[in-house]
Amino acid sequence: MPKVTEAYREARRDEIARAALRCLERKGVRDTSIADIVEESGLSTGAIYSHFSNKAELARYVVGRYLLPRIDALEAAGASGRVLAPSDALRGMLSVFRETGLPPTLVVQFWGEAMVEPDLHTEMLRTAGHLRTALTTAITPWARTRTASDTEAGALAERLSRTIAALAQGYVSNTAVFGPRDIDEYVDDATIVLSG
Repeated sequence: MPKVTEAYREARRDEIARAALRCLERKGVRDTSIADIVEESGLSTGAIYSHFSNKAELARYVVGRYLLPRIDALEAAGASGRVLAPSDALRGMLSVFRETGLPPTLVVQFWGEAMVEPDLHTEMLRTAGHLRTALTTAITPWARTRTASDTEAGALAERLSRTIAALAQGYVSNTAVFGPRDIDEYVDDATIVLSG
């Protein structure tokens, strides 16, 4: 039997994740079963379970595949000293929806399920923690231009990272309920609202 490469395994996980996203968006997180994903993907139950044992693992993969590269890029920019304004960090974070086609409705469903499903809740908290740390790092160089000390800059960046995450959640929720919204327009309008 030929040896399975990591590239092949990654391609198979992507295939399963895409099938799962279609099912989850159509049926909802709560009502999607592994059997639904099997049917949608055309793969066997064993093939699915060899990659994901539950929805929390699938959610972890989707976050890792779609969201974390964007978050990590923002963090790397800040770590390199690049000055990134909070509005640009928000814009960069939200661009994941434009670039990957990840449906905001699905994100909202995962949030809801995470409130009652312990494994998903743990995954959500882990992702949120990573996001806040990355955003803090991303905007710390900007915060240094606004404060007298590194301690003050760190505190400002940490506070603003939570606000940026909240504004991103607002975009996701609003888009899920009312339909698509241009990301640049949203960030520009939020900046106007908050500065007035």
